[in-house]
Amino acid sequence: MRVQAGKKKAHILAGSIVERENELFYNTSFLINPEGDIIGKYRKMHLFPYQSEERQLLTPGKDLCVIDTQFGRVGLSICYDLRFPEFFRKLVDYGVEIILNVSAWPYPRLEHWLLFNRVRAAENLAFLASANCVGKNREKEFCGTSMIVDPWGTVLAKAEDHECIVMAQINSRQVGEVRNEFPALADRVLI
Repeated sequence: MRVQAGKKKAHILAGSIVERENELFYNTSFLINPEGDIIGKYRKMHLFPYQSEERQLLTPGKDLCVIDTQFGRVGLSICYDLRFPEFFRKLVDYGVEIILNVSAWPYPRLEHWLLFNRVRAAENLAFLASANCVGKNREKEFCGTSMIVDPWGTVLAKAEDHECIVMAQINSRQVGEVRNEFPALADRVLI
């Protein structure tokens, strides 16, 4: 993936990948810059317990991943993290404007996928781009529907349930404009 990022002169979010460190295994994503350098690494914090052995096989990550890029400040997340609003609020507390998520979200919970992507973008007044698996793996069918959502929660581009490329033009300055126009984050009451 590092070689491809260099060849394509593009950022690539690689993952998630099972990463081994010593005797521990992590569900990890890497952000690679156009020079082929790894500029961010996130180990999934919220391991999925439902009909899954993820908690038995993997170790949860302990750190958020926030990366300064020429596009703005980017935060990484993986799949089940979408169910935890405090995770995304913490990314925003660190100045994140664009959230990237990779997933293996299955069909029975398609409506949750659609909801969480839009809500996490809207409640944090940030862009959110999610790439989800498609097809079948070990009898699990994944719902695809990768999408890019703007800070208002509007879906700018969305895939269906087959392999494809999803593109949208975004302007990271829009995050500041939306946060100034609708300063909901400044109105938080910390309890």
